[in-house]
Amino acid sequence: MPTCIIADDSKIMRMLLRKIMENFGFDVIETEDGEEVLEQCLQNKIDLIISDWNLPLMDGIDVLYKVRADRKIKQPHFVFCSYITDTAIIRQALDGGADDFIMRPFDEDIIAGKLEILDLL
Repeated sequence: MPTCIIADDSKIMRMLLRKIMENFGFDVIETEDGEEVLEQCLQNKIDLIISDWNLPLMDGIDVLYKVRADRKIKQPHFVFCSYITDTAIIRQALDGGADDFIMRPFDEDIIAGKLEILDLL
């Protein structure tokens, strides 16, 4: 079963994404901040990270850069899920190694489409 990290400081957002990802057959690890994401990546085989841009302790973009730079981490797919609509920020994420960017609000069909593109469904 594939494993997904959901990184968001909003418990409600983590719960929503957990439900969707579990429906798609993922084991889910919830994290509230960027440092937890890195810890989980070093401790577990992670297939996908879904991260908010704004996280406590370390922003999502910094998490992305650290994950991509760390050779000890099996490189998971990385998707941002945020309210950000600024195309320069979205471009920064994609140029930095993110696989995709989901703008909120979203629904299960949007997540399914992204997972299909990433060949995770």
